[in-house]
Amino acid sequence: MTEYLSPGVYVEEKSSGVKPIEGVGTSTGAFVGIAEKGPIGQANFIANWTQFVNTYGAYTANAYLAYAVYQFFSEGGTRCYVVRTCHYTDIATPSTKTTEASTGTMNDGATPPVASLKFTATERGTWGNKISIEAKAATDTALSGGFQLVVKFGGNVQESFDNLTMANVIDNVKSAYVTIEKVGTTPNAPKKDTVPLTGGNNGDASLAVADFEGDAKAMNGLHAFDIVDDINIVAMPDSLKISSTGPRDTVIKGYSYCQNRNDCFFIADPPFGVSPTTIKNYKEAQGDWSGQNAFNSSFAALYYPWVIMSDPLTGGKISVPPSGAIAGTYAHTDSVRGVHKAPAGISDGYLDSVSGIERIVTKSEHDILNPTGIDVIRSFPSSGIVVWGARTLSADAEWKYINIRRLFLFLENSIDKGTQWVVFEPNSPALWGSVIRNITAFLLRVWRDGALFGSTPEEAFYVKVDAENNPPEVRDAGQLIVEVGVAPVKPAEFVIIRIQQKTLSK
Repeated sequence: MTEYLSPGVYVEEKSSGVKPIEGVGTSTGAFVGIAEKGPIGQANFIANWTQFVNTYGAYTANAYLAYAVYQFFSEGGTRCYVVRTCHYTDIATPSTKTTEASTGTMNDGATPPVASLKFTATERGTWGNKISIEAKAATDTALSGGFQLVVKFGGNVQESFDNLTMANVIDNVKSAYVTIEKVGTTPNAPKKDTVPLTGGNNGDASLAVADFEGDAKAMNGLHAFDIVDDINIVAMPDSLKISSTGPRDTVIKGYSYCQNRNDCFFIADPPFGVSPTTIKNYKEAQGDWSGQNAFNSSFAALYYPWVIMSDPLTGGKISVPPSGAIAGTYAHTDSVRGVHKAPAGISDGYLDSVSGIERIVTKSEHDILNPTGIDVIRSFPSSGIVVWGARTLSADAEWKYINIRRLFLFLENSIDKGTQWVVFEPNSPALWGSVIRNITAFLLRVWRDGALFGSTPEEAFYVKVDAENNPPEVRDAGQLIVEVGVAPVKPAEFVIIRIQQKTLSK
C-alpha cells in the first residue's frame, strides 16, 4: 500500500482483474521419420518445404518422411517440427546410431598410386552419395605442387578451392559438403581425377519400434518433442518400414505418447495393399493379429487406404502413407473453419496433393469400416478424392469424433495456460469472480465461432466457481476448484432426408 506523507496528487494504477485467455495453437505438425541428411534425434522447426530440403534433404527411396512433409505443406499446413530417426543398437545411447557418412579417397600420381586425401560428407546419410570431388590444376601455374578442388553435388558444381598445396589444404578448404584429411605421414598432391563419395546410409535397416518411440532420457524419437510445447498433430509415416507386428506397436506407442502429453493427436497409417477386411482385423487385433492389443484411444485416428502422388525421384507415381496429407488437412481446416470442424467432407476433406488412391473403397466396404473407427479416403466422380471419415480409435462413444477430442484439447490447454496467474492469489470470492469472468469471456468467443451447441451462451456452456465447489476444507488444502461445462457441436455424420408422397385432396 502506498504511503501518503505530504499533500499532493497521487496517480495509481489499478488492475481491472481481466486476464484475457488466448487460444493455443492447434495446427502445428510433428513428424518422425527417415531422411537422407540432417540432425538425428532432435526436433527442428520447419516453416516450409524449402527449409525441409535444406535441413533434411529431398525425397529418398524407401522412406516416406519427405513425401509426408511435402503433402503437409501442400494441403495447407504452415509449420511443423521434424525429428530424423534411424536404427539405434541401443536407443538410450545416441552414439549407437547406425547411420554412416559417405567417404571417398583421392590418390596421388605415383606408380603405384598412393592415397593422398580422404573426404567425408559433413552429414550422415545417403545425401553424401551425391557428392563428388574433382582435382584440377591450380590457376597459379607457378605454384609448386599446386592444385584445385571442385566440390560437386548431383553433378553440379557447388564449391571450388583454388591454389591449394598439401601444406595449406586443411586450412584453406572450408566446405559445407565435406571435411578433408590427409592420408599417411607425407602424402603427395592428388592426381587430377574425380572421386565420388560412397557408403552413406540412412540407418534404416533393422528399424524397431524403439527407434520411433525414442528414449525419454536420450530425448530422441518421439521423446525429442518432450521439450517442444507447440505440437498438435503427430505422424510417423516411416514406421511402416518395420516388419511383422511392428507397425501396430508403433501406433500404440504414438497415441500413448499423445495421451500422456494431453495436448496433441496422433494420425495412424495403415499397412500397404491390404483389403478392407484385413484393415478391420488390423485395427481390432483379429485374424493375423489375434491376441494382440486392439487400438483404443480418443487421441488417434486411423486412415485407409494409402494415397498416390507424383514422384519427383522417378517421374512416375508413388503410393505413400496418408498421414502427411491428412495432417495438412487438419491444419488447413483449423485455420479456415476452426478446430471444432471435422477435417473431412467434400470441401474441407478434399486432398489437393493426391492424384489417386491405392484402392477404391466401395460403399458396402465403407459400411464395414466406419463403425469400427477406420476413416476411409474415398474417390467420388463429382467430388474427387476426399476424406470421408472423422472418427477416433476410441471405444468410448463420448469421444467418437476427432473434432470433439481436438476441441477439448484446445479448450483444456487454453484455459490451463490462461489461468496460471491465479496460482498463489488469495482464494476469495473476489478471485472466483475474476476466474469466472475470464473463462466466460474466452468461451463466449469459442461459442461465437460456432464450436459450441446452443442458441444462447447459457445453453452452450457454464463456469462454476463458488462456495459449493470450494468449501472450507478445499480452500484449507490450498485448492481452487473451477468447474467448466461445454456442449460441443458434433458433426452431421449421417444426413437423413425423409421424403414421402403427399396426397392432394380435391
